[in-house]
Amino acid sequence: MLVVASALWAATPGSAASPEILIAGPGGGGAPAVNITAPGDLVSVYNFGLLQPAIADAAISAAAEAGGWGVLGRGFGIGLFRVTRGGVPIHAAPGPAGMWVFPMSVTALPLDSIGVAMGRDVSSFISSGMVVMGGTSASLTGAQAGDVLELIAADGSTVALTVGRVAPDAEVGGTEIVMSTAQADALGATLATSVLIYGQFDRTRLDAGLAARGLSSDPKIRVRRSWDPFDPDSTLGLAKTKKALGELAYHVTSGDGVLVDGAWQAAYIPNRQPYPTGIDAACNNSIKSDLAAALQEVVDSGLAGYIDVANANTFGGCFGPRFTRIFGTQLGTLSRHTWGQALDTNTVANCQGCVPKMDCRIVRIFRKHNFAWGGNFIFPDGMHFEWVGDPRNTYQYPSRYCPNVPSGGIESVPWQTWGISRDSRADLFADDGWALSGD
Repeated sequence: MLVVASALWAATPGSAASPEILIAGPGGGGAPAVNITAPGDLVSVYNFGLLQPAIADAAISAAAEAGGWGVLGRGFGIGLFRVTRGGVPIHAAPGPAGMWVFPMSVTALPLDSIGVAMGRDVSSFISSGMVVMGGTSASLTGAQAGDVLELIAADGSTVALTVGRVAPDAEVGGTEIVMSTAQADALGATLATSVLIYGQFDRTRLDAGLAARGLSSDPKIRVRRSWDPFDPDSTLGLAKTKKALGELAYHVTSGDGVLVDGAWQAAYIPNRQPYPTGIDAACNNSIKSDLAAALQEVVDSGLAGYIDVANANTFGGCFGPRFTRIFGTQLGTLSRHTWGQALDTNTVANCQGCVPKMDCRIVRIFRKHNFAWGGNFIFPDGMHFEWVGDPRNTYQYPSRYCPNVPSGGIESVPWQTWGISRDSRADLFADDGWALSGD
């Protein structure tokens, strides 16, 4: 999750011959252990930047102590050139293969762990050499079981993979394409991005093991549990973004500039338009009303002076296509600004990676009007307000900066548990392929 979406690629730590470790449960008789996880509980551990071998080893060791399994997973972005059915294209990007593509997010796991994390209905098709596609992505492309996806591999070649099954988004954790690590190897996506922990582990022992190794307290490391309360600053996965803001095709130029297809841009991105507070920006048509409502409430609350309008109009704004390439390959991720999905403001005081300095009352107003805030991203981005399509101001979560307050207010009050209940399982892999861009 992630931000799928959001973790990044890294050299696989440990033995290359065996990417997963099976840990036997405790033996002997006596009273049964308490606080044993349900069979479907999952934990993802990752860090910003390259997945560090020490972090991977520590997470796998903590899983072992708690009676679980730890495996290395891969989340990456890839270009889809077209979908064919019986050799006939049914959905295709404009231009020659590899020049223009649709962005897709991929989750790759060892085959055995797919069955545990997503069920046998998913793993059985992957074991036969096919891939499984999330329902939203399939609906956007028109793909069905038996269709062929033509994906652009790391070396620029086209690799064809057959869709074995279209699964509900929640079943595959919000990702778009699920495959095995062996299939990812064929695409040149060979490096780990996270540790997935699963099995009959003891939650208390796992948390203690992660904490003892410094994985829970380091702000540059993220631990996501399937039973965690919902994080109000989690972002939309790629599938939901495309459904809400339009599926675009893009082309990365020789200088790593990004072009988006003209038809999509004409339909979704207007010219710069004025908003309350004086901000003038080109934002996706689908987010304009929510952005205007948020900024108007900022004005009505007497907080307009805390928005650096001149900075937003010069260095911030919404629409700004960007692509982050993976180590010189054809794989990589688009910034969310490519969709005109997010507003940047106060960029000088809120540089990426810095402790955010945005007024928390403004943060909570934006959450109320269907935005997440970047100040709590694993790589802090306090300038960044990203549209997510649903109110986030009532979810109670121990955010590092600007936690929500009871009843969705904007003034700071002591923390207390109150709000809407929602866990993280259905979106656990939604950020795969996204976190590289940082925004």
